[in-house]
Amino acid sequence: MAGKFDLIVIGGGAAGIVSAVMAGGLHLRVLMIEKDRIGGECLYTGCVPSKALLHAAHFAHKMRVADQIGLQAHNISREDAAGVMRWVKESIRGVAEANETEAMLRNYHVEIRRGDVHFIDPHTVILNGEKLTADHFVLATGSHPAVPAIPGLENIPYLLNTSIFDLQEIPESMLIVGGGPIGVEMAQAFARLGSRITIVQRKSRIVPREDAETALALQHMLEDEGIEILCNSEIAELKTTSTGIIAEVNIGIGTRIVEAAHILCAVGRRPNVSGLALENAGVHISHRGIPVDGRLRSSCKHIYVCGDLLGDWQYSHMAEYEAKLAVRNILFPGASIAKFGVVPRVLFTDPELASVGLTEEEATVFKKPYKVYVKPFSQDDRAITDHDARGWVKVLAHPQTGRIWGVHILGPRAGELIMEWVLAMEKRHSITTIADLIHPYPTLTMASQRAAQKWYEEFAGNTLISGILDLYVQRIRPYNRAVALSALAAGASVAALKMMRRR
Repeated sequence: MAGKFDLIVIGGGAAGIVSAVMAGGLHLRVLMIEKDRIGGECLYTGCVPSKALLHAAHFAHKMRVADQIGLQAHNISREDAAGVMRWVKESIRGVAEANETEAMLRNYHVEIRRGDVHFIDPHTVILNGEKLTADHFVLATGSHPAVPAIPGLENIPYLLNTSIFDLQEIPESMLIVGGGPIGVEMAQAFARLGSRITIVQRKSRIVPREDAETALALQHMLEDEGIEILCNSEIAELKTTSTGIIAEVNIGIGTRIVEAAHILCAVGRRPNVSGLALENAGVHISHRGIPVDGRLRSSCKHIYVCGDLLGDWQYSHMAEYEAKLAVRNILFPGASIAKFGVVPRVLFTDPELASVGLTEEEATVFKKPYKVYVKPFSQDDRAITDHDARGWVKVLAHPQTGRIWGVHILGPRAGELIMEWVLAMEKRHSITTIADLIHPYPTLTMASQRAAQKWYEEFAGNTLISGILDLYVQRIRPYNRAVALSALAAGASVAALKMMRRR
């Protein structure tokens, strides 16, 4: 049948691409439906353009402070940075061309169609007036930026992550609503490129999902770069001016007036479910997304859900993980259960903040016995020679068994450094595995090893363990050595007697 498929994948972002390629590679008849561009949010308005912008901003900052390492400094103005937004667009094109996603999908025999789609029953959808049926579906339509309910916002041409990369120049100033990952990354990027930045954050600190001590350290670093951060605050009203916008901000003890050329809203994301008519398929929807069981099945068991639609862990790497698991459960017997206990996440500021596992606050709530083992980058040789020695490696581990509960790295290349900890936690290795592993010197990985070795220091410093070590070193070891010497001497005497008898 022309309109009959083994699997229909709705959505052409990270989750959709991976599930379609995997299923096609396993010889299922697969159709991908995408209403816009293959590649999704990450390629066009998320991960790729934001990292390109941050990379340019990092260069500008290094040029500005080059005199700290004996080079001539160059102050990069907004006008000097005018070409950065062109570079961002070029980066998107470069990644798209390198990936050749549509060609790859067709190589795996995935049929691609475009348009708006909706369900009419659990096994049938309508696409451009045509009925299409499938044994299974993967929903991977992603999410869109939430728009906060701020009086006056509807009258202002506000920015979202879907539009900020369309700017043609670096703005003179920007008000950012939200202190999560998107807001914080964009704040530092545009500040380093010459914009005056103010962040308005409703909670008591930026990136509140992260370890409190680590997040606050990053917040102070951003403030040291000139970024104004107003926590425990919210915008009461917005108005337009001849040069941009003016905001009345409630800051707890009063109000502040903030003027800016642009306003960026970065207050979270909402699932893309509108228009799918999921009720016709019997798929339940919550305010956060689509609820699933451990196999990633929706309330309609042949319809699987991946990526941002799940409502949590909205990262491309998690979308890929979920897509693989969903296809595995569709095709093979037995159940593969999704695990979300060891999920790495990275905030691509400078320095980066990478985390996995529990924060101190969570470890306390869950009553996990832990101690904290920290190695500052200010004591790491490579970080010092690179003149990039802010932050630390912070590990939460069981003081007796060494089981790792969580790791929080604030520092250079934290996103790369976190991975050996992710592997150790996934495989249930003790912190001693990292401590005993040979790390090449001088690399930043030594900071992870030194943090792990502090577990040995703490363990040896325990009163009971210290007493046992003293007993061994002072009494048992000398006694064993004396016994060994006596045995050696006796053996030598016997050997000498045997030789004399032979003569």
